[in-house]
Amino acid sequence: MVQLDKQELLKELRTRLADELATMARIAHEAAAAASHEENKPENDKDMRSTEASYIARGQAERARELERSLALLGVIHVRAFAPGDGIAATALVTLLHRGAKLVCFVLPAAGGQRVKVGGTEVQVVTPTSPLGAALMGLSEGDEAEVPTPQGTKVYEVAEVR
Repeated sequence: MVQLDKQELLKELRTRLADELATMARIAHEAAAAASHEENKPENDKDMRSTEASYIARGQAERARELERSLALLGVIHVRAFAPGDGIAATALVTLLHRGAKLVCFVLPAAGGQRVKVGGTEVQVVTPTSPLGAALMGLSEGDEAEVPTPQGTKVYEVAEVR
């Protein structure tokens, strides 16, 4: 595996989340303004435009708060080094093999599903509570993780943990 710097990965991830937060905060503000805009005032008791707009505004604001929490957590997380034979835990950088394909995962308590590219390698963030993350926790190099998916169980071989 190409040697990836976990601090560089975290920095790239925080930058991506900060950009997404700025966009989401703007969208949430616009959605809140739309919810109370004159054009969304109900014309009759069956008109739900303002209610629907307020639901959208609330969802956008919650996503912005979630991004803020993730950024705060990733700003203080302690990155640990893993020795050969160590079990997978938070901040592990894990290389998985599945049917000849390689997947590099960064196990973090926040920002699950995000993908960052550093040094030409794409890294997917998985949380310990996701199906893949939960299956990986505690495994070591050479172990296999069985992950249930809607298409059936996928088996990943743990090629490297660092």
